[in-house]
Amino acid sequence: MCVFTLFIHTKAFAGYDSNIRGELEGVYVYTDHDAIYFRFKTQPASHETCKANFFVISGTVPQERRDQLLSRLMLALASKEQVNIGYDSQGNCANGYIRVHRVG
Repeated sequence: MCVFTLFIHTKAFAGYDSNIRGELEGVYVYTDHDAIYFRFKTQPASHETCKANFFVISGTVPQERRDQLLSRLMLALASKEQVNIGYDSQGNCANGYIRVHRVG
């Protein structure tokens, strides 16, 4: 029983553990919250626990960092450049979607 509890605890607090590269299809921001949504032209078909329709930079990321990440995404979108992101492939979704930890 103790091993099972440890497994659940570790999985619930997963973090940046995977990378993916692709060309952006779109970047989306909304007026009712601070999260940044985006998707690749070849978006992953599934995710272990989150909806795979979008990658999301959480609104809990400090404003200055979100601004930097949004600038990087918009430059890549405008130039049709592929971008490499670091994300959480296990859990800890952001707004129900795949949580992003790095944009490069």
